[in-house]
Amino acid sequence: MVRYSRCNNFMSLALDKDGQPCRYMFKAATEQQVLDNMMRHVQTVHGVDPKSLMNNIKACIFETGTKVFGTRAPDAHH
Repeated sequence: MVRYSRCNNFMSLALDKDGQPCRYMFKAATEQQVLDNMMRHVQTVHGVDPKSLMNNIKACIFETGTKVFGTRAPDAHH
C-alpha cells in the first residue's frame, strides 16, 4: 500500500519557484512519512509554518487506488 499527498490538495494557491502552481507530490509507505515530508516541503519551499497546516495535510493523505471519483450529484453529470 502506498500513501501520497500533493501540495496543491491542501494549498491550492501555492506557487513553485518558477511562479507556477505547485505540483509537488510525495509517496511513501506510511502516513507519517508523507506527513513529515509535506510539512518539510511547505516550510522550506513555501515559507509556511507547517504546524498550522498539519490537519489539512493529514486530510489530504490518500492511499493509491482509493480516491473517490464521481462525487458530483447525478444531475450534475452533463
